[in-house]
Amino acid sequence: MTPDAKPHGYVTRGIHWISAGLIAFGYFKGLDDVSQLSHPGVLQTEVLFAVALGAIFAVRLIWTKAFAGATRLPAEAPKWEHLASKAVHIGLYVSVFAIVLSGLGIALGYTVPALSGFFVTAMVGLHEAALAALPLLLLAHIAGALWHKIVRRDKVLESMTGKLPL
Repeated sequence: MTPDAKPHGYVTRGIHWISAGLIAFGYFKGLDDVSQLSHPGVLQTEVLFAVALGAIFAVRLIWTKAFAGATRLPAEAPKWEHLASKAVHIGLYVSVFAIVLSGLGIALGYTVPALSGFFVTAMVGLHEAALAALPLLLLAHIAGALWHKIVRRDKVLESMTGKLPL
């Protein structure tokens, strides 16, 4: 039996749940077709959303590395749990940053006709691949949290939910 995980602070939890909300919003409001970017208002909204999502994830990454610590896994947890946690978290960051950067690339390619061929096709491919990977990584993240709640009972899930009775 490992000791209980110590809780994350309010800032870390806030950034985590704002990130989750932005990701959910992005999936639900996403464009049906890249041609929708021909409408200036849609283009502007997509760019602003991408910048906001990228900024919150950059702040999240900096905050966790500099102040909060990236994980609440007890040091005594098996090595495979540490490796799996690190892999999933890195995958989440890579996927989100790939979505943001490829989305901005698509917007740039859509507004600069010289980039309209191969560049936009490559950006759309990267965007779609990252959008497909992100839900799988999120499911792994949630499964890991539930593993710690149900099987390990080490309060890793509670470290991010506070005192919620999950």
